[in-house]
Amino acid sequence: MWLTTVMAVGHLAFVTAAGRLRWEHAVVDLLVVGLAWIGPRTRRFLRGGFPLWLSGMLMDSQGLWLGWRGDIHTGDLFTLDGRVFPAPAGAANWPAYLAERSHVVLDLLCGFGYATYLFEVFAVVIFFFVAKHPRFEQLCWSFLVVNVVGVATYMLYPAAPPWYVLTHGLGPADLAVAPSAAGAARFDAFFGIQYFHNFYSRNQNVFGAMPSLHSAYPVLVLWHTWHRGPLWRVGAGLFSALIAFSAVYLSHHYVLDVTAGMTAALLACMAVELAFARQLAPVPVPVPLTPGGDTRA
Repeated sequence: MWLTTVMAVGHLAFVTAAGRLRWEHAVVDLLVVGLAWIGPRTRRFLRGGFPLWLSGMLMDSQGLWLGWRGDIHTGDLFTLDGRVFPAPAGAANWPAYLAERSHVVLDLLCGFGYATYLFEVFAVVIFFFVAKHPRFEQLCWSFLVVNVVGVATYMLYPAAPPWYVLTHGLGPADLAVAPSAAGAARFDAFFGIQYFHNFYSRNQNVFGAMPSLHSAYPVLVLWHTWHRGPLWRVGAGLFSALIAFSAVYLSHHYVLDVTAGMTAALLACMAVELAFARQLAPVPVPVPLTPGGDTRA
């Protein structure tokens, strides 16, 4: 209780002192403190779900580390994606091909997927918690691990998204470029809202396209719900495919980014399952030998 309380209060104090405080920080950090002290049931949720808070803080603090990232990849990744996954009609790559062939039905479908991909994870987390299923903690830790992998890759291999290259060209990266909702802006325009505009306007790292965490999160859900039978597999699988397509269709990611994100999710799930399996494995109890080598009691 005290550890999580100190961490949440410390984070709130840090973002306040740094001039980065937003209402979400106050709500989430105070919620963590409340969960720690309300009662046993909320503490059980916090023990298993604490990696979700850590993930949020990790993603929110990316701006603090941008000065340490490597050279930003723009044209090389744009060209490589087209070579590895050739697009039809002579297009440079699939994002470039789809950017010229948008359709309102696809705009709405992909916009819906991009607006709900995080809610899918949280909904399944809550379902596992209510069901008292061990997958509750495993999914939360898988979420943290894949985010750590993603942010580390953003620092080691910063990459411009397709919309940046399609708009600003193949040259050196413009570090002053503003974040963009790209193809998701068509979803906003259709409904006369600014959901994606507001969401992406707070993006601290424009050059974090590789890997696609959008594509990674539904794979986490697919992995952890696979055991629940065909309906869950089909539903989670179709949603994962929708997000993967949406990432490319909306010009947010290359096919390479999507492939890397899905791979990172699978590796995170396998690592977490292995860690939990080792933790739960029975510890062999040595049986003292009796004189003469007889092991009977």
